[in-house]
Amino acid sequence: MRQAAPTGWRVIREIGVQVPDGNLIPDLTVLRPGAPRGRMWAEPANIALVLEVESTGSRRHDRFTKPALYAEAGIPHYWRVERGDFGPVTYRYRLGKGDHYELLGTIGPDDAVTVDEPWTMRLDPSAWPH
Repeated sequence: MRQAAPTGWRVIREIGVQVPDGNLIPDLTVLRPGAPRGRMWAEPANIALVLEVESTGSRRHDRFTKPALYAEAGIPHYWRVERGDFGPVTYRYRLGKGDHYELLGTIGPDDAVTVDEPWTMRLDPSAWPH
């Protein structure tokens, strides 16, 4: 994602995100152009996308708790990456009406696709670490 990011967009690992009644730390956070630099916590208004890489220990939290809190905070896109038997599977969500995410699509380990969020880019999960 960093290589595909247009000028001004930032992809940051493990920055804190302020959500209602607390804070979360996604695996990746995409900050919009103009977002303040040098901060440990990001405001939801400055975030275009959060991404979680699911593990056995984080499965329930990444599938239910975190997306509900990110949606309540108004973060427009949420992606969850699962480590499948044949490679990574990415679930892409967009914030819908009523503070919940709607599934945009799933990208399998052999599905090279072009996505439009948060910018237009080509994703090829077969090139990602397994």
